[in-house]
Amino acid sequence: MICNRLFGNDKGSTSVVLALSLPALLIIGGAATMYAYEVSTKTALQAALDAGALAGTALTAEATDKQRIDAAIAAFKGNFKGNGEFSKGKSDYAVADGTPLPKFTVSNWEVSGEAVATIKNPFGGIIGSPELKVKVNATGAKMESEPICVLGLDPDQQATIDMSGQPILSAKNCAVQANSRNGAGMSQKGKPQLKAKTIGTTGGFTGEGYDPKPIKGTIPVPDPYASLKFPDYSKCDFKDVVISSETRALKPGTYCGGIRIKAGGVANLKPGIYVIKDGPLWINGDGAIHGEQVLIAFTGPDATLYMQGGSTLDLRSPTKGIYANMQFMQEPGTGGDDLYFSVIGNNSFSVDGAIYLPTLDVWFGGGTIANISSPTYALVADKIWVQDQSEINVTLENKRNIDVALLGRVRYGARLIK
Repeated sequence: MICNRLFGNDKGSTSVVLALSLPALLIIGGAATMYAYEVSTKTALQAALDAGALAGTALTAEATDKQRIDAAIAAFKGNFKGNGEFSKGKSDYAVADGTPLPKFTVSNWEVSGEAVATIKNPFGGIIGSPELKVKVNATGAKMESEPICVLGLDPDQQATIDMSGQPILSAKNCAVQANSRNGAGMSQKGKPQLKAKTIGTTGGFTGEGYDPKPIKGTIPVPDPYASLKFPDYSKCDFKDVVISSETRALKPGTYCGGIRIKAGGVANLKPGIYVIKDGPLWINGDGAIHGEQVLIAFTGPDATLYMQGGSTLDLRSPTKGIYANMQFMQEPGTGGDDLYFSVIGNNSFSVDGAIYLPTLDVWFGGGTIANISSPTYALVADKIWVQDQSEINVTLENKRNIDVALLGRVRYGARLIK
């Protein structure tokens, strides 16, 4: 009976169990508290670092690396208020007030940051070390548009895309970029219309005939064909060719002094490379030129295209080889100053291939209708003029399934990639 009463008495057992469990409960609670403390601090630190990376990256193309870093630090400080007690002087990037100062770097207009903060552990010595280090990283990058189909290259021109009168330049489902750093890097006078998926200018713009509104401060786009070797050519295969009031088939080769087509003359180009040297390809007086699998390359003084007076040009570029998709190209630096690739006066201009004129100005005017199709970079020139009642239609359609990559996009604003 006595034993039964002793063994059956459970008074005080709850207190014993609680006393034995208390250390474990404290450890669990402390660990949970510290975990929440660390997560909340890291979340706040990450958000501020993200803001810094975006602020630095979002600056326009002209910003220096120092300006990007200064903007990133300012944005970080403006967004980070701290969460918990920071160990003054213990952070890798601590300043006098104990707020962690991130380390930012710049590479190719992109800003990356790293921030490390040391927070005190109120349970130090019982759970973990006396201090906990929190580390976060962030990288901003420029947003990118659809592929570019029209590119004005020269950053030093007052305007690399210049429109006046009432012309229409339509870039279907692709982007237009003006590299000019000038405040009028993209210029409009009169009532022109420029329509594209994205419109970007490294400098500024004038006029209102844009759809959508241009993005200012975009990153200049480098010459996409700079590494493309100009075709080899002989001294002269043909010289001062003139076609008037007749139809003639022409062979590939070097045409010194150029080719003149006039008075209803028609030139049918056989497939191959035509180097126009020291003179223009000049079509006027209802002249016409046709060709499949053709590249026309300009080199030397006065080597360019002059097209006037209701003439017709209908060409298709090569589909294979090093010059696949290249319709017109210029040897950089040749041709002379103030030389225009000009299509003026109620002409019909149709090409399926890229037009690459790195140091020539392109001039469409006088009511010309131009259709330019290329699966990548359809029109690249030093400067592009579009005037009068002309209508220029540019697309990135790959009508002949040419094996070329879509290259080049307008880069603007900022987005997080890390």
